[in-house]
Amino acid sequence: MANRYLIVSDLHLADVEDHRDGWKAYKASRFVIDRDFDELVRESSSRAGPDDRLTLVLNGDIFDFDVVTATPDDPPWPVSRFERRRGLRATAEKSAWKLERILADHRGFLATLARFMAAGHEVVYVLGNHDRELHFPEVQQVLRVAVAQSGEERGLDLRGARLRFEPWFYYRAGEVYVEHGHQYDLYTSFRYQLWPTVKIGRRECLAIPMGNLSNRYLMTRMGFFNPHASDYILNMFSYVSHWARHYMFSRHSLAFAWLWGSLLVMTMLLRQKRKLRTPPPEHERGLRQIARDYALGDEALSALAQLQPKPITSRLFRLMRELWLDRALIALLMTGGTVALALVPIPLWVKLMVPLVCFPLVYLVYEELARGESIFALEHEIPERARQVAEVLPARFVAFGHTHVPRLIPLSRETTFVDTGTWAPILDGDGEGGRQLRPGLRNFLSLSFEGEGPPRVDFGAWTPAGRGGRERALG
Repeated sequence: MANRYLIVSDLHLADVEDHRDGWKAYKASRFVIDRDFDELVRESSSRAGPDDRLTLVLNGDIFDFDVVTATPDDPPWPVSRFERRRGLRATAEKSAWKLERILADHRGFLATLARFMAAGHEVVYVLGNHDRELHFPEVQQVLRVAVAQSGEERGLDLRGARLRFEPWFYYRAGEVYVEHGHQYDLYTSFRYQLWPTVKIGRRECLAIPMGNLSNRYLMTRMGFFNPHASDYILNMFSYVSHWARHYMFSRHSLAFAWLWGSLLVMTMLLRQKRKLRTPPPEHERGLRQIARDYALGDEALSALAQLQPKPITSRLFRLMRELWLDRALIALLMTGGTVALALVPIPLWVKLMVPLVCFPLVYLVYEELARGESIFALEHEIPERARQVAEVLPARFVAFGHTHVPRLIPLSRETTFVDTGTWAPILDGDGEGGRQLRPGLRNFLSLSFEGEGPPRVDFGAWTPAGRGGRERALG
């Protein structure tokens, strides 16, 4: 008898959109992963013995609520003009509708879960930052009902089926610790992850972090960038080139989408910050529930929580810099200074020298002093966070997702860190329709613990190598 785990993260399932010009190509039907994911789960299940305990761990960002901007034609609740343009707010009933919209385009994924659970196996869903709407019981129920309906359509018996949601982590003592990892990222961490909501009017609404707000109100309006990759992080000259290539002769706007979206993100974050000054009692109850579920002491949970940085909303300057609002302000000041110099009676050489030499020099000095950390810093820091986690909760494997960078790193003789990569469409090359999926992604971690011997480990990619083979299969 063995304890087997199949761990995947960052599928980023969303509603499908096909655009001929390459707009939002990351949502195109040609990148739907249901069939490949089903083959992976079938292969893993076929290797389990009749007495083995097999657990499928969906380690966060399985669904991507941030990129769903559709709204219902005949909604049962008010939908503002703002929501019509930029997507529904993250309330329980509206997030439930968004999940229904996603699942309508991923029936194969539902069938995979139904078959897996009907075989007596367990599915554990660890919440990430892009699918935190599953905090709401109403949204969880949408997934439960959809899986049950898919099983009923196929004549499967799902009585006693096990689908559980974990708001923080999944842990099997001495074997595996699984957490999405967004709480170690100041751009995507929730102030109170076990109760991540605030009151907006009379409604409970998700208190969305900066990174996810940016996806909702910037990236969805800048659809020639891929929010699942880091190719949208460019310098000034590259942004100009990107605009000339994609936006100059299109009906889409880049500058307005960035400026208005950045101001929206800034405003919403500051409004949320005022509402998150004290921990809600529900968060404390959630901590006590996790302690009971895993038989942990308060000291262990406190030690884990202390590894997480505060969200970026506590650092106003860094927030402005990440949204490029600091550089917009500098540009505005320099433009005003140039106009002022032109209007005052001073020598012509001063009017020319200051804007052409002094202003660029001041900007370069500012950039050097203000550079600081970036989103790429997390990629280097996360293995150390995994080592610290293992010191608190001993496990042979610590698995995170979130960064989309697949890697396996031994931390000690007893512990290995695994970043389970992503299944999102990250593309190589440039252009729109001709780009191909980057090899080495669609990652999985397969673990098998049996007796006192060493665990069997397989960490690889399930990317199609044509339809006839695989880049890497289970070993």
